[in-house]
Amino acid sequence: MLDISLAELVVVMFAIIIFVAPKNLPTLGRALGRIFRNVKKFIEDIKNEIDTEDRLKELKEIEKEISKRSNKL
Repeated sequence: MLDISLAELVVVMFAIIIFVAPKNLPTLGRALGRIFRNVKKFIEDIKNEIDTEDRLKELKEIEKEISKRSNKL
């Protein structure tokens, strides 16, 4: 996924500490946590919607097959 070495991670951490005052780091962390949580929830909702649509499509195909077979009888 992400090929980030330890040295690169340390450089990024120092850059964050320099550009964001240390007293603001907890606020930044909470904000990023909320953002990631919302994105994760959004992705999960999309996956659930796609699964629901797939199941609905399968059920409609089964309904057509049952109706076709019942008409033959």
